[in-house]
Amino acid sequence: MESHETANINEKLPKQGALDKYKFKPFWGSSHSWAIAECLKFPKETEVLDIGCGSSAIGMTLKNAGFANLYAVEVDEEAKERARNFYKIVESSFEPFADKKFDLILLLDVLEHTPHPEDFLEKVGKLIKPGGTLLISVPNIAHWSVRIPLFFGFFNYTSRGLLDRTHLQFFTRSRLKNIINLEGHLRIIRLGASIEPVELILPKILWNNPFFRLFSLLRLSIASLLPGLMAYQHLAIVKKI
Repeated sequence: MESHETANINEKLPKQGALDKYKFKPFWGSSHSWAIAECLKFPKETEVLDIGCGSSAIGMTLKNAGFANLYAVEVDEEAKERARNFYKIVESSFEPFADKKFDLILLLDVLEHTPHPEDFLEKVGKLIKPGGTLLISVPNIAHWSVRIPLFFGFFNYTSRGLLDRTHLQFFTRSRLKNIINLEGHLRIIRLGASIEPVELILPKILWNNPFFRLFSLLRLSIASLLPGLMAYQHLAIVKKI
């Protein structure tokens, strides 16, 4: 999933202060590309809740694709105001949605920012219709880019990425599976992996070509085979039974 339109969404979105660091990643092998591809498999009338919608790039993409029943939870006031351009209702918490159930919920790069992810996931589960779907992405703390510096005694927080200093939780593939399985009504359908969004730091001329996409496909294949070491993020498709 990487059209000319989606590849330029970052340029269309207005700047948003602190949240501007969380760029939209419509590149092959990214969590955003994966999430959008999964969303587009659903009927256009699907009721979607995007938790932590941030820049609203996912909402913009889905709205442009014909999805109308889009809702969001966002705590940042500036991002929340912007999100109203793409989502029917935007709230700061779950409470206003307590009596509503959704067909599809997006929980992309959110759990690592919560103090108690087990409790958070339990609350999210209550908002999903029976048979509904939850898409989750979390950063992989066991990624090679963390392991190698750790081997030499370095563990430094950064402004974004796997060691984003705002992360309260760290995840491995097994920990993500355990947390999902603790919620008795949720079942993992498929686990996947994302790769590093190097396109964000490389000149466009280097990555916007068929050869780089083949390279990305190779990287994604390796990440899928060795997710513990090579997955940048762990991705999960979850169903409510």
